[in-house]
Amino acid sequence: MRRKRLLILITEYYYFESHKQDLTVAAAEEGYDVFVAARRGTSAVPANAPFMFVDLAWKRSPSLFGSLVRFFPELLRVRRVIEDIKPDVLHNIALKPTIMGALVAASRDMSVIHSINGLGFVFYARSVFARCVQMFCGWVLRLSARRNKAQVVLQNRDDAAYVRDRLGLPATHIQLIRGSGIDLERFKMLPEPENTPVRFLVIGRLLFMKGVDVAVAAHQILRTRGVMSEIAFAGGRDDGNPSSIPEATISAWAKLPGVLFLGHVANIEPIIANAHVVLQPAVAGEGLPRSLLEAAACGRALIATDVSGNREIVDSDTGLLVPPSNPLALADAMMRMAEDSALRARLAQAARSKAEREFSAALIHQQHRQLYGTIQESESGA
Repeated sequence: MRRKRLLILITEYYYFESHKQDLTVAAAEEGYDVFVAARRGTSAVPANAPFMFVDLAWKRSPSLFGSLVRFFPELLRVRRVIEDIKPDVLHNIALKPTIMGALVAASRDMSVIHSINGLGFVFYARSVFARCVQMFCGWVLRLSARRNKAQVVLQNRDDAAYVRDRLGLPATHIQLIRGSGIDLERFKMLPEPENTPVRFLVIGRLLFMKGVDVAVAAHQILRTRGVMSEIAFAGGRDDGNPSSIPEATISAWAKLPGVLFLGHVANIEPIIANAHVVLQPAVAGEGLPRSLLEAAACGRALIATDVSGNREIVDSDTGLLVPPSNPLALADAMMRMAEDSALRARLAQAARSKAEREFSAALIHQQHRQLYGTIQESESGA
């Protein structure tokens, strides 16, 4: 008798490797043979990986319309992978694999999990076309719940409420698992840098929806007030995203006083060590920003916009929340942090404590293992 098979469907292997690889351990502990289907890109899959890898040629588009044009060819590729592997459980990660995986699975006898890490650009956009896409996504999730008893895993309470109240998914099909977990041994409490200007750090892709332009504007306001601070951006451009910032714009910002663009950073701990405060200036909802989790674990004071996801980590104990798309409010919070080292120290300690209490990798691993175990039991009883 063959072992149960679990297929993880995800767009990019590098993201699986950095954020979701622990899922394979949790699934194996529950008795599954694990398969991962993703775009390999330039990443190397280890020969001794505890899963079978399938290179799936996802295509990206800088617009919703372009994504629609490519939808059906990609749906056929996903169908071929699922037909070849014949999984007992399909675990889709992020919105695009969720929609395609749900549609293919609807005509098959398998259990389904959808992990939506953040509702993203399609729910941030407000065009008529975007609203139609949102309605379609809601219909697909409800279909998946009916046909495959799908469980939808969200990373924050706001997204869970949106999926329940706006998309009409029954609460019994919604799970809250807050992120991928942070390795508290790797991300240790770090002392503040000494004898340097106060440095603010933004970690993430260079996108308008991430509020990069707002952070640049806020820092310029800070400099005009006489605060000789620096702001560093650790992250690369993302040409396949509709919200990508043009290279010419980034080059112009890089000439402003105290503004540093570091590009993609593989080892983020030394960058956090050189910062006093970490910012998350997203203009719309996040899933659960890993940048804030890493910063909290390293003991950094936090400033974030008051949007879904950010609120899971940043509160009055761990940092300052500001309205989104408001450079003046962000500049005021940055100035308060720059001038009050005691405040930074208090917030930093509370942030580390919250990371230990609520977001450890061990805790999140156990929650995923319980999810897989519950599905294993339901399959056995079916």
